[in-house]
Amino acid sequence: MALVTITTITGNTAVVAALRRLRRTPAHYPLASLAAADLLVGTFVLPIAAARELFVFQLNWAICSCWSTLDVLCCTASILSLCALGWERWCCITNPLARARRIKRAKFYAVLVWPVSTVVALPTAFIPSPRHYHAGEMAKACTVNTNVGYVFFSTSFSFFLPASVMVTFYARILRLLAIPPTIRAHRGRVSQNQINSSSNSKIAKSLGCGAENPTSTVGLTTPKGNHLNVPVVPSNVKNNATSPVKAPNSPGGLVPRQRRATRTIIMLMSLFLACWSPFFIMLPVDSLCECVWDATWQWCTWLGYVNSAINPLVYAAASPSVRRALHASLTISSSRSTALSASVRRP
Repeated sequence: MALVTITTITGNTAVVAALRRLRRTPAHYPLASLAAADLLVGTFVLPIAAARELFVFQLNWAICSCWSTLDVLCCTASILSLCALGWERWCCITNPLARARRIKRAKFYAVLVWPVSTVVALPTAFIPSPRHYHAGEMAKACTVNTNVGYVFFSTSFSFFLPASVMVTFYARILRLLAIPPTIRAHRGRVSQNQINSSSNSKIAKSLGCGAENPTSTVGLTTPKGNHLNVPVVPSNVKNNATSPVKAPNSPGGLVPRQRRATRTIIMLMSLFLACWSPFFIMLPVDSLCECVWDATWQWCTWLGYVNSAINPLVYAAASPSVRRALHASLTISSSRSTALSASVRRP
Protein backbone atom coordinates (compact mmCIF):
# COMPACT_ATOMS: atom_id res chain seq x y z
CA MET A 1 0.00 0.00 0.00
CA ALA A 2 2.86 2.38 0.77
CA LEU A 3 4.51 1.51 -2.55
CA VAL A 4 1.31 2.21 -4.50
CA THR A 5 0.81 5.51 -2.67
CA ILE A 6 4.38 6.76 -3.16
CA THR A 7 4.44 5.68 -6.82
CA THR A 8 1.13 7.43 -7.49
CA ILE A 9 2.22 10.71 -5.94
CA THR A 10 5.72 10.71 -7.44
CA GLY A 11 4.76 9.68 -10.97
CA ASN A 12 1.82 12.05 -11.35
CA THR A 13 3.73 14.96 -9.82
CA ALA A 14 6.45 14.42 -12.43
CA VAL A 15 3.86 14.36 -15.23
CA VAL A 16 2.21 17.58 -14.01
CA ALA A 17 5.61 19.29 -13.83
CA ALA A 18 6.53 18.04 -17.30
CA LEU A 19 3.27 19.23 -18.85
CA ARG A 20 3.82 22.72 -17.44
CA ARG A 21 7.12 22.92 -19.31
CA LEU A 22 5.61 22.06 -22.70
CA ARG A 23 3.80 24.07 -25.32
CA ARG A 24 0.09 23.32 -25.17
CA THR A 25 -1.14 20.61 -27.55
CA PRO A 26 -4.56 18.92 -27.74
CA ALA A 27 -3.50 15.72 -25.98
CA HIS A 28 -1.97 17.60 -23.05
CA TYR A 29 -5.31 18.77 -21.64
CA PRO A 30 -6.79 15.29 -20.97
CA LEU A 31 -3.33 14.18 -19.80
CA ALA A 32 -3.23 17.06 -17.32
CA SER A 33 -6.73 16.19 -16.09
CA LEU A 34 -5.69 12.54 -15.72
CA ALA A 35 -2.50 13.39 -13.82
CA ALA A 36 -4.36 15.83 -11.53
CA ALA A 37 -7.03 13.25 -10.70
CA ASP A 38 -4.48 10.52 -9.98
CA LEU A 39 -2.37 12.92 -7.91
CA LEU A 40 -5.41 13.74 -5.76
CA VAL A 41 -6.05 10.01 -5.36
CA GLY A 42 -2.51 9.45 -4.12
CA THR A 43 -2.48 12.49 -1.83
CA PHE A 44 -5.90 12.45 -0.15
CA VAL A 45 -7.51 9.06 -0.80
CA LEU A 46 -4.83 6.39 -0.49
CA PRO A 47 -3.43 7.32 2.97
CA ILE A 48 -6.83 6.94 4.67
CA ALA A 49 -7.65 3.92 2.50
CA ALA A 50 -4.46 2.21 3.70
CA ALA A 51 -5.00 3.21 7.35
CA ARG A 52 -8.55 1.85 7.43
CA GLU A 53 -7.30 -1.50 6.11
CA LEU A 54 -4.48 -1.80 8.64
CA PHE A 55 -5.81 -0.23 11.85
CA VAL A 56 -9.03 -0.09 13.88
CA PHE A 57 -10.17 3.48 14.44
CA GLN A 58 -13.21 5.67 13.89
CA LEU A 59 -13.61 9.02 12.14
CA ASN A 60 -16.48 11.48 12.39
CA TRP A 61 -19.13 11.78 9.71
CA ALA A 62 -17.67 14.91 8.10
CA ILE A 63 -14.22 13.38 7.49
CA CYS A 64 -15.65 10.12 6.17
CA SER A 65 -18.05 11.98 3.88
CA CYS A 66 -15.21 14.09 2.46
CA TRP A 67 -13.02 11.03 1.99
CA SER A 68 -15.68 8.93 0.28
CA THR A 69 -16.68 11.85 -1.96
CA LEU A 70 -13.06 12.48 -2.95
CA ASP A 71 -12.58 8.77 -3.58
CA VAL A 72 -15.47 8.55 -6.04
CA LEU A 73 -14.74 12.01 -7.51
CA CYS A 74 -11.08 11.43 -8.28
CA CYS A 75 -11.42 7.87 -9.52
CA THR A 76 -14.31 8.89 -11.79
CA ALA A 77 -12.34 11.89 -13.07
CA SER A 78 -9.39 9.62 -13.79
CA ILE A 79 -11.52 7.21 -15.83
CA LEU A 80 -13.34 10.02 -17.68
CA SER A 81 -9.98 11.65 -18.47
CA LEU A 82 -8.86 8.38 -20.05
CA CYS A 83 -12.04 8.48 -22.11
CA ALA A 84 -11.28 12.06 -23.23
CA LEU A 85 -7.75 11.00 -24.11
CA GLY A 86 -9.10 8.19 -26.29
CA TRP A 87 -11.35 10.69 -28.05
CA GLU A 88 -8.38 12.99 -28.72
CA ARG A 89 -6.33 10.15 -30.20
CA TRP A 90 -9.23 9.25 -32.47
CA CYS A 91 -9.54 12.88 -33.63
CA CYS A 92 -5.79 13.05 -34.13
CA ILE A 93 -5.99 10.28 -36.73
CA THR A 94 -9.21 11.29 -38.46
CA ASN A 95 -8.54 15.05 -38.53
CA PRO A 96 -4.86 15.67 -37.71
CA LEU A 97 -4.61 19.13 -39.26
CA ALA A 98 -7.48 20.82 -37.36
CA ARG A 99 -5.16 21.64 -34.48
CA ALA A 100 -6.89 24.80 -33.21
CA ARG A 101 -10.32 23.17 -33.13
CA ARG A 102 -8.95 20.06 -31.43
CA ILE A 103 -7.29 22.20 -28.73
CA LYS A 104 -10.58 23.97 -27.94
CA ARG A 105 -12.53 20.71 -27.78
CA ALA A 106 -9.84 18.92 -25.76
CA LYS A 107 -9.79 21.78 -23.26
CA PHE A 108 -13.60 21.72 -23.04
CA TYR A 109 -13.79 17.96 -22.46
CA ALA A 110 -10.94 18.03 -19.94
CA VAL A 111 -12.79 20.69 -17.93
CA LEU A 112 -16.16 18.93 -18.35
CA VAL A 113 -14.72 15.82 -16.68
CA TRP A 114 -14.77 17.46 -13.25
CA PRO A 115 -18.40 18.69 -12.97
CA VAL A 116 -19.61 15.33 -14.30
CA SER A 117 -17.46 13.53 -11.72
CA THR A 118 -18.78 15.85 -8.99
CA VAL A 119 -22.38 15.01 -9.90
CA VAL A 120 -21.54 11.30 -9.64
CA ALA A 121 -19.62 11.64 -6.36
CA LEU A 122 -21.68 14.05 -4.24
CA PRO A 123 -24.62 11.71 -3.52
CA THR A 124 -22.33 9.26 -1.72
CA ALA A 125 -22.04 11.72 1.19
CA PHE A 126 -25.80 12.00 1.70
CA ILE A 127 -27.30 8.65 0.66
CA PRO A 128 -27.33 6.20 3.60
CA SER A 129 -25.49 2.96 3.07
CA PRO A 130 -26.17 -0.46 4.62
CA ARG A 131 -23.29 -2.22 6.30
CA HIS A 132 -21.11 -4.29 3.99
CA TYR A 133 -19.16 -6.34 6.56
CA HIS A 134 -20.09 -9.69 8.04
CA ALA A 135 -20.86 -10.57 11.64
CA GLY A 136 -17.72 -10.83 13.73
CA GLU A 137 -15.71 -8.48 11.52
CA MET A 138 -14.56 -5.12 12.82
CA ALA A 139 -16.28 -2.16 11.21
CA LYS A 140 -13.84 -0.06 9.21
CA ALA A 141 -13.40 3.65 9.78
CA CYS A 142 -15.23 4.79 6.62
CA THR A 143 -17.51 2.35 4.86
CA VAL A 144 -18.01 2.23 1.10
CA ASN A 145 -21.53 3.23 0.05
CA THR A 146 -23.34 0.07 -1.07
CA ASN A 147 -26.82 1.54 -1.51
CA VAL A 148 -28.21 -0.43 -4.45
CA GLY A 149 -29.65 2.51 -6.37
CA TYR A 150 -26.57 4.68 -5.95
CA VAL A 151 -24.18 1.81 -6.74
CA PHE A 152 -25.79 1.13 -10.12
CA PHE A 153 -25.96 4.87 -10.87
CA SER A 154 -22.31 5.52 -9.99
CA THR A 155 -20.86 2.41 -11.63
CA SER A 156 -22.71 3.18 -14.86
CA PHE A 157 -21.31 6.72 -15.17
CA SER A 158 -17.95 6.01 -13.53
CA PHE A 159 -16.98 2.87 -15.44
CA PHE A 160 -19.35 1.05 -17.76
CA LEU A 161 -20.29 3.96 -20.03
CA PRO A 162 -16.74 5.44 -20.20
CA ALA A 163 -15.26 1.98 -20.75
CA SER A 164 -17.69 1.37 -23.62
CA VAL A 165 -16.72 4.69 -25.20
CA MET A 166 -13.00 3.94 -24.79
CA VAL A 167 -13.33 0.48 -26.32
CA THR A 168 -15.24 2.00 -29.26
CA PHE A 169 -12.62 4.69 -29.90
CA TYR A 170 -9.66 2.34 -29.63
CA ALA A 171 -11.37 -0.31 -31.75
CA ARG A 172 -11.81 2.28 -34.50
CA ILE A 173 -8.17 3.32 -34.14
CA LEU A 174 -7.10 -0.32 -34.47
CA ARG A 175 -9.29 -0.62 -37.55
CA LEU A 176 -7.54 2.37 -39.13
CA LEU A 177 -4.14 1.00 -38.19
CA ALA A 178 -5.02 -2.22 -40.02
CA ILE A 179 -5.53 -0.35 -43.32
CA PRO A 180 -2.65 -1.02 -45.79
CA PRO A 181 -0.36 2.03 -45.97
CA THR A 182 -0.11 2.25 -49.75
CA ILE A 183 -2.39 4.88 -51.34
CA ARG A 184 -2.51 5.35 -55.09
CA ALA A 185 -2.11 8.92 -56.33
CA HIS A 186 -4.58 10.36 -58.85
CA ARG A 187 -3.06 10.80 -62.32
CA GLY A 188 0.39 11.49 -60.97
CA ARG A 189 -0.60 14.63 -59.07
CA VAL A 190 1.59 13.62 -56.15
CA SER A 191 4.35 11.08 -55.71
CA GLN A 192 3.96 7.91 -53.72
CA ASN A 193 6.58 9.15 -51.23
CA GLN A 194 4.47 12.23 -50.48
CA ILE A 195 1.37 10.07 -49.93
CA ASN A 196 3.32 7.77 -47.61
CA SER A 197 4.50 10.84 -45.69
CA SER A 198 0.90 11.98 -45.29
CA SER A 199 -0.17 8.53 -44.14
CA ASN A 200 2.70 8.47 -41.67
CA SER A 201 1.71 11.81 -40.17
CA LYS A 202 -1.91 10.70 -39.84
CA ILE A 203 -1.65 7.18 -38.51
CA ALA A 204 1.80 6.33 -37.25
CA LYS A 205 1.81 9.24 -34.76
CA SER A 206 -1.52 8.22 -33.27
CA LEU A 207 -0.04 7.78 -29.80
CA GLY A 208 1.96 11.01 -29.91
CA CYS A 209 -0.72 13.29 -31.29
CA GLY A 210 -0.25 16.92 -30.62
CA ALA A 211 3.54 16.67 -30.49
CA GLU A 212 3.94 17.10 -34.20
CA ASN A 213 4.66 20.51 -35.71
CA PRO A 214 2.03 22.10 -37.97
CA THR A 215 2.89 22.10 -41.66
CA SER A 216 1.40 23.65 -44.75
CA THR A 217 -0.77 21.33 -46.84
CA VAL A 218 -2.10 20.94 -50.34
CA GLY A 219 -5.50 19.52 -51.20
CA LEU A 220 -5.56 16.44 -53.42
CA THR A 221 -8.26 14.16 -54.75
CA THR A 222 -8.08 10.37 -54.70
CA PRO A 223 -9.56 8.20 -57.49
CA LYS A 224 -12.76 7.73 -55.44
CA GLY A 225 -13.25 11.46 -55.04
CA ASN A 226 -12.06 11.65 -51.43
CA HIS A 227 -10.25 14.79 -50.34
CA LEU A 228 -6.74 14.29 -48.98
CA ASN A 229 -4.53 16.89 -47.29
CA VAL A 230 -0.83 16.22 -47.96
CA PRO A 231 1.90 18.08 -46.05
CA VAL A 232 4.13 20.22 -48.22
CA VAL A 233 7.82 20.31 -47.36
CA PRO A 234 9.11 23.91 -47.19
CA SER A 235 11.49 24.99 -49.93
CA ASN A 236 14.27 25.70 -47.47
CA VAL A 237 14.28 22.07 -46.34
CA LYS A 238 16.46 19.98 -48.59
CA ASN A 239 15.37 16.49 -49.53
CA ASN A 240 18.75 14.90 -48.91
CA ALA A 241 20.11 11.90 -47.08
CA THR A 242 19.53 13.53 -43.69
CA SER A 243 15.73 13.38 -44.08
CA PRO A 244 14.80 10.48 -46.37
CA VAL A 245 11.31 9.15 -46.83
CA LYS A 246 11.40 5.68 -45.39
CA ALA A 247 9.79 2.74 -47.09
CA PRO A 248 6.64 1.42 -45.38
CA ASN A 249 8.26 -1.93 -44.50
CA SER A 250 11.61 -0.51 -43.35
CA PRO A 251 12.48 -0.67 -39.62
CA GLY A 252 11.41 2.95 -39.14
CA GLY A 253 8.63 2.85 -41.72
CA LEU A 254 4.88 2.93 -41.36
CA VAL A 255 4.15 -0.79 -41.00
CA PRO A 256 6.42 -1.41 -37.95
CA ARG A 257 5.11 1.75 -36.32
CA GLN A 258 1.54 0.60 -36.96
CA ARG A 259 2.36 -2.68 -35.26
CA ARG A 260 3.90 -0.91 -32.27
CA ALA A 261 0.90 1.42 -32.01
CA THR A 262 -1.45 -1.58 -32.15
CA ARG A 263 0.44 -3.36 -29.37
CA THR A 264 0.45 -0.20 -27.26
CA ILE A 265 -3.30 0.33 -27.63
CA ILE A 266 -4.03 -3.29 -26.73
CA MET A 267 -1.77 -2.94 -23.67
CA LEU A 268 -3.49 0.28 -22.57
CA MET A 269 -6.97 -1.17 -22.77
CA SER A 270 -5.91 -4.46 -21.15
CA LEU A 271 -4.35 -2.69 -18.17
CA PHE A 272 -7.34 -0.40 -17.72
CA LEU A 273 -9.88 -3.24 -17.84
CA ALA A 274 -7.72 -5.52 -15.67
CA CYS A 275 -7.39 -2.86 -12.95
CA TRP A 276 -10.95 -1.57 -12.75
CA SER A 277 -13.24 -4.39 -13.95
CA PRO A 278 -12.94 -6.52 -10.77
CA PHE A 279 -13.96 -3.63 -8.51
CA PHE A 280 -16.88 -2.44 -10.63
CA ILE A 281 -18.18 -5.99 -10.95
CA MET A 282 -17.73 -6.76 -7.24
CA LEU A 283 -19.43 -3.57 -6.02
CA PRO A 284 -22.89 -4.18 -7.61
CA VAL A 285 -22.75 -7.84 -6.64
CA ASP A 286 -22.03 -7.02 -2.99
CA SER A 287 -24.73 -4.35 -2.91
CA LEU A 288 -27.29 -7.00 -3.92
CA CYS A 289 -26.24 -9.97 -1.79
CA GLU A 290 -23.54 -8.83 0.70
CA CYS A 291 -21.65 -11.98 -0.21
CA VAL A 292 -18.17 -10.62 -1.02
CA TRP A 293 -15.40 -11.44 1.44
CA ASP A 294 -13.39 -8.66 3.02
CA ALA A 295 -10.16 -9.92 1.45
CA THR A 296 -11.81 -9.71 -1.98
CA TRP A 297 -12.82 -6.14 -1.23
CA GLN A 298 -9.22 -5.28 -0.37
CA TRP A 299 -7.69 -6.83 -3.48
CA CYS A 300 -10.27 -5.42 -5.90
CA THR A 301 -10.17 -1.94 -4.35
CA TRP A 302 -6.40 -1.66 -4.36
CA LEU A 303 -6.16 -3.13 -7.84
CA GLY A 304 -8.23 -0.15 -8.97
CA TYR A 305 -5.93 2.22 -7.08
CA VAL A 306 -2.95 0.64 -8.85
CA ASN A 307 -4.32 2.09 -12.09
CA SER A 308 -3.58 5.60 -10.78
CA ALA A 309 0.03 4.54 -10.14
CA ILE A 310 0.65 3.07 -13.59
CA ASN A 311 -1.19 5.74 -15.61
CA PRO A 312 1.88 8.02 -15.76
CA LEU A 313 3.88 5.15 -17.22
CA VAL A 314 1.46 3.84 -19.83
CA TYR A 315 -0.31 7.04 -20.91
CA ALA A 316 1.93 10.07 -20.35
CA ALA A 317 5.06 8.18 -21.38
CA ALA A 318 3.33 7.29 -24.67
CA SER A 319 3.62 10.94 -25.74
CA PRO A 320 7.09 11.71 -27.16
CA SER A 321 6.96 15.34 -26.02
CA VAL A 322 6.07 14.31 -22.45
CA ARG A 323 8.86 11.75 -22.45
CA ARG A 324 11.35 14.39 -23.53
CA ALA A 325 10.11 16.81 -20.84
CA LEU A 326 10.34 14.10 -18.16
CA HIS A 327 13.86 13.24 -19.30
CA ALA A 328 14.83 16.91 -19.22
CA SER A 329 13.37 17.31 -15.73
CA LEU A 330 15.22 14.26 -14.44
CA THR A 331 18.45 15.45 -16.09
CA ILE A 332 18.14 18.90 -14.52
CA SER A 333 17.34 17.42 -11.10
CA SER A 334 20.30 15.04 -11.37
CA SER A 335 22.67 17.84 -12.40
CA ARG A 336 21.45 20.03 -9.52
CA SER A 337 21.94 17.19 -7.03
CA THR A 338 25.45 16.59 -8.36
CA ALA A 339 26.30 20.29 -8.10
CA LEU A 340 24.90 20.45 -4.56
CA SER A 341 26.90 17.40 -3.49
CA ALA A 342 30.06 18.89 -5.00
CA SER A 343 29.50 22.18 -3.14
CA VAL A 344 28.96 20.34 0.13
CA ARG A 345 32.18 18.35 -0.29
CA ARG A 346 34.11 21.45 -1.29
CA PRO A 347 36.25 22.73 1.63
